[in-house]
Amino acid sequence: MERLAQANARIKSLRARCTIEQRGEKLLLRGTFPAKPTANRQDWHRQRIFLGVSATPAGISYAESEARKISALLDQNLFDWTPYLASEDQFEISFDVWVEKFRQHKLAQGISELTWKQEYGDPFKVLDSLDPDKAIAAIFKIAPNTRKRSRYCMSISALFKFADVAIDLKPYKGNYSPTTVQPRDIPTDALIQEWYFKIKTPSWQWAYGILSAYGIRPEELVLLEFDAMPVLIVRGDKSLSSDRRVYPIYPEWVDLFNLKTPILPNCKDSGKQTCKQFQRYKIPFRPYDLRHAWAIRSMEFGLSLELAAQQMGHSMIVHSQTYHRWISDRHHKQAFDAIMQKSDRLKPPEHGQL
Repeated sequence: MERLAQANARIKSLRARCTIEQRGEKLLLRGTFPAKPTANRQDWHRQRIFLGVSATPAGISYAESEARKISALLDQNLFDWTPYLASEDQFEISFDVWVEKFRQHKLAQGISELTWKQEYGDPFKVLDSLDPDKAIAAIFKIAPNTRKRSRYCMSISALFKFADVAIDLKPYKGNYSPTTVQPRDIPTDALIQEWYFKIKTPSWQWAYGILSAYGIRPEELVLLEFDAMPVLIVRGDKSLSSDRRVYPIYPEWVDLFNLKTPILPNCKDSGKQTCKQFQRYKIPFRPYDLRHAWAIRSMEFGLSLELAAQQMGHSMIVHSQTYHRWISDRHHKQAFDAIMQKSDRLKPPEHGQL
């Protein structure tokens, strides 16, 4: 709105300490203010002041005068929250509304509904408000230095930033790094095959076999199609425009694990249920380790990095960051082998030659 922009330009020229914002049909002021009387946080920080007026010409004039008045009071250390708390109570947005606004924001950026659920929806279930102290308490209940705690810290921080609520979860994130897959975490192919035959529940044995041969995410078990087997099709969800095709590595596992005859587990949240089944059978590695094993095996098969990334459903950047150690080793070995095979390569001096 041009009138609002002009008002902000005027108060900016006066070096006012707040600006006018429009939320829906209402106006508010945003700036760095002292803590509210009932707040847990007691330092000055970025906050909003709800004015209780509409975004009309008269409302904009009132907001401009309030911005000037509040700036003068702040300069004199005389600012008092009391006149503004009643208006704030009328327009305070609930936690559920903030989550929905954030969901719409992320979907507009291009993420899928499945990604929203995994990366944001699940972490937000541990919260019931935008209270930083409660959020930190919820983080402490998650095992330290784990992928889950790291992911929850990043997701919750993103929501608080979106809602303009200050929180610092970096000290609690831990030292887990999703871009570093350690060799000790990856089961051998022999061990993977051995554990398939130890699982007695047919549906979960089949699910284990699919994860092993195709390297899909556990949460994608509910998104599979089998018309092109042995090529597996992973459907895109409602917000994705295309499916992806994944080839088995090893192809022999398709027959050995009887994967052409689907026996899907009966569950809605296959990611969470897969983790529970691994714990139930005391499998000595995690579901995602089967995915990492597929990625590393694809390099040994000679599958290009670009095709491997596409089949795994992530970008080349993610692929190279996650598997950088194996990629580097493979390229060095290829270069060395090529040099060693050259007939005219340098040879050591003959014995006794000066």
